[in-house]
Amino acid sequence: MKISKKELKEHLELICIFLFIFLIYMFTGCPIKLFTGISCAGCGMSRAYLSLLRLNFRDAFYFHPLFPCPVIFVAVYIMTKFGFSKKAAKVIYSIMAFLFIAVYIYRMISPNDSIVVFEPQNGLIFKAIKYIFSALTQ
Repeated sequence: MKISKKELKEHLELICIFLFIFLIYMFTGCPIKLFTGISCAGCGMSRAYLSLLRLNFRDAFYFHPLFPCPVIFVAVYIMTKFGFSKKAAKVIYSIMAFLFIAVYIYRMISPNDSIVVFEPQNGLIFKAIKYIFSALTQ
């Protein structure tokens, strides 16, 4: 199977985006949480995979119950390149998106969840705005 230059460029762009996000994550933790102070829908995913590597499935599920979804996403993406129905892939992607949103909302409102946090006062954006306003009012 020959890959066109356009497809190769798209794949390289995708790889570069993932590498960039990975590097940011390695040095700062979650960039969304860093800037906003609010956990993202994937919060706990890294800890889930680390637990999975230790064969601790209970903790993996605790850290993020949808930890298998990224693997499924990649598998479906690769399968579409080899003839898997794009319509079926869209249905699978839609179901996963719905599940991520539903689990995120549940975790955000659940008082027992210590993984997902809503602390905008700890985000860099809030701190920058607070700093600017304090400088302007002096």
